Formats: sequence, C-alpha cells, structure tokens
Amino acid sequence: MTYLLAVKHDSLPLTLHQGFARAFLIYSALMAVWGLFLYIIGRPPSGGYLGALVLDEGLALLQGVVGLVLRTQGHAPHDALHYLYGVVAVVSLPAAYYMSDEGTTRRDSLYFGLAGLFLVGVALRGIGTGSG
Repeated sequence: MTYLLAVKHDSLPLTLHQGFARAFLIYSALMAVWGLFLYIIGRPPSGGYLGALVLDEGLALLQGVVGLVLRTQGHAPHDALHYLYGVVAVVSLPAAYYMSDEGTTRRDSLYFGLAGLFLVGVALRGIGTGSG
C-alpha cells in the first residue's frame, strides 16, 4: 500500500499522472458509494450524480492523455498491462451507461455504483502496474 503514497518527481507529466491516478481512485470510490447508496434507498441516479460520473470519465480521459505524453517522453510503465487498465478505465462508464436505461431507473444506480467499484479495482491495478 505504500506505493499509493510514493510520488516520483522525475517530470511534471509523471507527477501529474501519479496525482491524477490517486484522484481517479478516490473519486471512483466516492461514485461507487453514492451509486450504491442511491440503489439501496430505491432511487434512480440524480442529475447531480450523472454529472459527477461525467467528471469521473473526464478524469480518466485526462489521465490517459497525460499517460500518452509520458510515453512520447520515453517513460514506460513497469508492466504492459498498465495500458489495458488505462483503456478499461476510459470505456467502463460509457459501457455502463450503454447497458443502463440512460440513468432513469433504480437499477441504473446499481449499474453505476458497481462500475465505480470496478473502477476502484482498475485504478489500484493501474497504479500497481505503472509503478516500478
């Protein structure tokens, strides 16, 4: 777990990439809790929650762009699976939305909450395979 706290200051993009990874991890965890809470109390996703999911997706995309900048600078992850986790992080929320009823039913709260929980795992694996 100490690799979650360690930050290497080799370059600004690397520092940003590591920081955005932690932000994505924490934000996805909050989205998971919020979505599962909405499901438990029997409510569909609110507009605020759907907007927050868009921000989570934007954070995943920003993380990917910074990762591509790092790659052009010659940085490479410890494990090539890191690239897969990056792609999965970007496509998971759109996939959950595609499977949902466009955020209008109680079940959609469950889908998005579980997607957030899945993204927590993806973020942890991405951090683990990127560190080295």
